[in-house]
Amino acid sequence: MRRILLALLLGISCAAPAIADSFANLAPADRYFGRLKMSILGVRNSIKDLAARADAHPEDAEHVFDKAVLVEDALRDWHAHFPRDPWIPRYAYSLAQLYGKLDMDDARVRKNDMLDWLGASYPESEYAQLPRD
Repeated sequence: MRRILLALLLGISCAAPAIADSFANLAPADRYFGRLKMSILGVRNSIKDLAARADAHPEDAEHVFDKAVLVEDALRDWHAHFPRDPWIPRYAYSLAQLYGKLDMDDARVRKNDMLDWLGASYPESEYAQLPRD
C-alpha cells in the first residue's frame, strides 16, 4: 500500500510542473483585452453573435464588420499577452469565417489577413491547416 501511495505522489509531483506550465499559457477568464476590454468569453460570444447576425441580416454587414474589427483588436491583444494560448487559433479562424460572410471588400481583405496571421502565428494549429475557401 505504501508503494502505491509513494508511486502516486511521485507521479503527481512530476506532472505538476507540466500542468502548471500549460495553465500559464491560458488567458484567465477575468482578464480583458483590446479597446473594448473584452474577456475571452466576450470574444467567443461576440464572434458567435455577429456570425448569427450576418447570416440573419446580410444588410447589416457594415455594422457587423465594425463590431468584428473591435473583436479582432481584442483577439490580437489577447495574443500579445498570451501567445501560446491554444484557444486563440479557434477564434482567429472563426473570426476569419465571420469576415467571409460579409459582402464587403474590406471584410474580404480582413479575412485573408486573419488567415495569414493565423498561419504565421500558429502554423501547427489544426485551424491553420483548414481550407481558406
